[in-house]
Amino acid sequence: MKRFALVSFSTIALTIAASLPATATAPVILPQSAMSFSFNAPFVSSSGLQGEHHLIRVMVLGMSLEDLMVLIPPQMAKFSSITVKDESGKTIPAKISRAESRVAVVFDQPVAPGRTIELDFTNGDTAMEQGEILLYRITAKQAGINTEIPIGTARIQVPSHQ
Repeated sequence: MKRFALVSFSTIALTIAASLPATATAPVILPQSAMSFSFNAPFVSSSGLQGEHHLIRVMVLGMSLEDLMVLIPPQMAKFSSITVKDESGKTIPAKISRAESRVAVVFDQPVAPGRTIELDFTNGDTAMEQGEILLYRITAKQAGINTEIPIGTARIQVPSHQ
């Protein structure tokens, strides 16, 4: 009887061990064509300098966007104006306010997903050096969410004149 129990236990142990995966397996690497990304939150899609204009584009995804908050770099403390447009160049009605280094853009109507917002900061009396990099940190408030979520940092480099 003891021998039967020992043989049965050994058989069960081997069956379990054989069904377990090996611990030293190579990682599975998917080909690039098999990878997919699903963006479901707004993000900074592009930024750049066009003459005296600092342009920041935000792609609205997921839920409607109620407002944007922009932390402006110290070099842009004295910018002259800001405009907000959509992808067609049409002005988006919004209340724009400023408190020290923060600019709040509160849209009259939430901006629907799939739209692009362009913020245009017109360079006024600013102190920028050639080759300098300006960072605009941006947060947003989506419809149905009561907190600001970070959506990215816009990077604008002042060109060097050689």
